[in-house]
Amino acid sequence: MPTYKGSCHCGDIRIELERPEPIDRLLECDCSICTKKGIVHTPAENHEIRMTQGADKLALYRFGTGEARHEFCPRCGIHVLGRPRSHPERQTVNARCLEDYWDLRRRLTVVQFDGQNHPKDQAE
Repeated sequence: MPTYKGSCHCGDIRIELERPEPIDRLLECDCSICTKKGIVHTPAENHEIRMTQGADKLALYRFGTGEARHEFCPRCGIHVLGRPRSHPERQTVNARCLEDYWDLRRRLTVVQFDGQNHPKDQAE
């Protein structure tokens, strides 16, 4: 199983992402926070992510509906993990935090996700 290691900028938060298959897609969301932070997501099941350092240090930011979770390092401000409101049963890893990011970016197509027009924002 492929294992990807990553961290925030200062190294206080460290993760390992162990998947049954190699990462096959990267998602770029155009919602307000992902755009401003430059986050490139890779979806992950909860059991695929292991916090190897700093789980107790993660800070949480929520906005709008409050459903989505944006977890980041309070020391350097880097967004490491998220829990999207479109799939709250799983997480996303900020692929830019992975040591293999540039290798992934060169070989994979980045898929655009329309976070500006999220179905949960539409009036019923």
